[in-house]
This record gives sequence, C-alpha cells and structure tokens, in this order.
Amino acid sequence: MLYSLTKPLAKIALSAYFRKINISNQERIPAGKPVILAVNHPTAFIDPCFLACWLEPPLNFLARGDFYVNNPAIRKLYNYYHIVPVFRIDDTGYGGLKNNYDTFDKCYENLRKNQPVLILAEGRCVHEKRLRPLMKGTARIVFGTLERHPDLDLHVVPVGVNYTDPDAFRSDVMIDFGEPIRVQDYLETHRNNPAKAVNALTADLRTRLAERVIHIEQPEDDAYVEQLLTLRRNNRPVRLFPSFSTDPQPLFGEKKLVDEINRLSADAKTALKAKAAKYFGELKKAKVTDRGLMDHTSYSFGSALLLGLGWIPYMAGYMLNILPILLGNRLAKKLAKTVEFRASIAIFASMAFYLIYWLILLVTAFIIGKVWLIAITVGIPLLGQYPHSDTVLDADDILDIPAQRVLLAPAQHPQCHL
Repeated sequence: MLYSLTKPLAKIALSAYFRKINISNQERIPAGKPVILAVNHPTAFIDPCFLACWLEPPLNFLARGDFYVNNPAIRKLYNYYHIVPVFRIDDTGYGGLKNNYDTFDKCYENLRKNQPVLILAEGRCVHEKRLRPLMKGTARIVFGTLERHPDLDLHVVPVGVNYTDPDAFRSDVMIDFGEPIRVQDYLETHRNNPAKAVNALTADLRTRLAERVIHIEQPEDDAYVEQLLTLRRNNRPVRLFPSFSTDPQPLFGEKKLVDEINRLSADAKTALKAKAAKYFGELKKAKVTDRGLMDHTSYSFGSALLLGLGWIPYMAGYMLNILPILLGNRLAKKLAKTVEFRASIAIFASMAFYLIYWLILLVTAFIIGKVWLIAITVGIPLLGQYPHSDTVLDADDILDIPAQRVLLAPAQHPQCHL
C-alpha cells in the first residue's frame, strides 16, 4: 500500500531533482516471465528508486540487512517497500549469514509468482564511472530458484545505470536494459557442474552489463575523461522538455567516447590529457566557461535582452527552490560517512524536503484562493530552467576538440567572459 502511494510522489521528486531521465530499451524485459533485474550500483539507493518508479510491476529489492536486524521501524519499511534483507559478513559477522536462508526463500517465492526481483549485482556501491567485478550471488539465487522450481522460464536482464554526476542537482541519469539471459540455457551445465554454471552465468552477465555501463578502465584517467565528457555535453542538444526520454543516444554517445579513450595507447592518452589540461587552463585564465565559449555566436542584442528579461524569474525560481536542496545537503553531510551515501542521502532528503515544501506552498496558495498565486506555485519547479545548444559532436571530434577549441583563443571572445 505504502509502495503504491509514494511511487508517484517519488517519480515527481526524481523528475525535479534530475534534469534529464533517459530510460531506454525497457521493452527487452520478457513479458509474463519471472525476471531478475541485475543492476550495477553507482549510488547507495537511488538506482533502485528509478526502476521502481518507471517500471509498472512492483519490484522486490535486495538490500543490506544490518539496518534490518535491530531496528523495528526499518523492518516495517523494508516490508512496506518489498525490500528483502541480505546479510553480509562485513556488516553482521558470520552469525548473520544464517538469516540469508530466509532471504533466498523469499526470492524463490517471489520469482515463482512472477514478481520481479532487483539485485545490485556488484554488491557494494562505489562512486565512479566504472563497472566493478560482479558478485556471484545473482547466479546463486538464479540456480537456487531453478532447483526449487525447475520448470520456470527464468530470465536475467542486465540494467546499466549511469549518471553525469550523481552528486549534482539537475544532472542527468541514463539507464539502459540489455538483452535478457535465458537461464534454462545453463541448466544442463548446472546439473553436471554447478560451480562452472555459476561462473559462466556471472561472466555472461558482466559482458552484457558492460555493454551499457560507462566504464573508464584506468582510475588515473577519470579527471580528464570527465573534462572531455563535459565538452561533449556542451555540444549536445539539451531541451527542458520532455524531462523523460527513451532515447539511448545520450548514454551510448558518452560510452563511445569513453571506449575510444580506453583503446588509446599510453602516449596518446598522455597527449590528450595535456591538451585537455591546456584548454581548461586557458579557460580558467580567461575566466570563460566552455559552454559560454561554444555559445558565443548566439550572443546578440536580442539574446541579451531575453537573458535580461529572464533574470528576474530565474532569481525568483532560485530563491524559491533552494531551501529544500540546502536542507538535504546539510543533512547528508551530517549523517553520511562516505561519498556514496552522502550523494544518495542528499538526493533522497532533498526530494523529501522539496515535496513537503512544495505541497505546503501549494496548499497555502489554494487556501488564499488567488488563481495567479496558484499558477505561480505550480510553476515554481520550472522557473530558471533554460535549454541550450543544438549541435552534436561525435566521439572522433571530441578526441581532438581540446586542440580545436584552444585555437578559438578564448580571449578573442570577451562576450563569453563571466
């Protein structure tokens, strides 16, 4: 009941917090079949929230069980939201592992009833653009289910979740569903050699998941690759509406760029890193942003006039929207011990505060009864949001774009200065 009641509210809140939500190839989920959604795990608990909000059937989630053990309130929330606790040695010690028998039984029963189960296949969340090794728990639940119910036509669907920046308000999320893995194809191998079947399924799942996750192979490349991704985003069409899309291009455009960088030689990476550093260094010295530089041709009297006229509603929107965001960030800094949880708590708390805050404003407007006040209150989330840039660059262009843009000589475009 609580799941159904809060789902539309969470959907609205996620749409307000994130600028663009791209969920593609959802039709690959086999209709009428028992399904395990195997998802990567870049944030603590926002990833499952997206899937719960945009998938029609209620999902059953596997989540860490140490919160569940000693807190009656958390146990009730787990039950309300179909969360099945998983007990790990690091969290509960060896004594807690026996509780996983009940966890597996619940998963087997949910799948028997054709109720989808969501598993965070990496096991632990790490805040990075990288697919980490998969745990074997997904495969073990799969084959445990078939041992109980051998006739089930069970499928595992890889789901890649990617963020432009999960810490940032009004960033983008890109989710893509891969081709399902039919588990019956591994059943004969499992009968003869269970360990081999577990390893094979885990390896195949990782291969398919890797096809839809942005993966920077070397951690030392993270900083300059993010700079190159920034260049690409500043040349990608970004329109305010619709905020939701089923277009896979934003994800696979960024993934193509990262994959090409991964294939470069060490010398080529060093040269590219130097170009990016030079370009962004020039921007900093000139007090210019890359977005401003690339939009310099659109600066005119007309656009300046529109910008001036838009400044008042923008500032009004900023002032009216900033309070719940500040409260959420403050709470996250106080409660979270790691950046992975800090981002998730900030998003979750900000969304909760924002919903409460906006509903209070809306109710107040209706009580006052002024139509113009109601209209302004309804439009508060939209104030200050502007579309930009209508051109697209391919990965091949981005790989050389620092050199191209440095040649533009930012100092020659004072109209772009901040």
